[in-house]
Amino acid sequence: MPNNQLMQRGSSLIEVLITLLIFSVGMLGMAALQLNALQGTVDSAQRSQSTWILQDIAERIRANPQGTAANYAAAPACAALPANRCADYYNPATGAKVNASNCSAAQMAAFDRWEAQCSYSAIAAFNTIDGRFSGRDFMTAPADGITLTVANNANALTITGRWLGKGDNVKGAGEKVSETSEVEVVR
Repeated sequence: MPNNQLMQRGSSLIEVLITLLIFSVGMLGMAALQLNALQGTVDSAQRSQSTWILQDIAERIRANPQGTAANYAAAPACAALPANRCADYYNPATGAKVNASNCSAAQMAAFDRWEAQCSYSAIAAFNTIDGRFSGRDFMTAPADGITLTVANNANALTITGRWLGKGDNVKGAGEKVSETSEVEVVR
């Protein structure tokens, strides 16, 4: 048999398997990068929502100068809708517009705090359409369920937003608060 016919042509099965292994490891690395990018996007969205809510409550505090710091620092009862709704809204069950109640400064402060901290979508009697109604409804609450705190420090209110970071859950840290955002309102 001539020598040139003994030369190997093509690739052997072991070479194909090694190539497939290297390609698979590379694709797993790409999948991990994509997962990290998605987690970063979710955490960034949570931070943006938190900042938006903090800015909203800070502006509401500034717009209600008769509302006292104690009114805003009082924690709301999130299990039920506020007694007085001080802003117009649409009833999700009927689609009809409901006019706001006439509210005092203290009632307005309580309503503002409830709307910033509590979730309309979590109240089954109100959320008959399984919808999201405010920026708070897009936040993932930490383990204790508290997404907003207001501390009264003499002349200033310190407002802190909290959320559960998606990256922390995956890394095995359990339900750990990823980060907080703070705004201080001087009165």
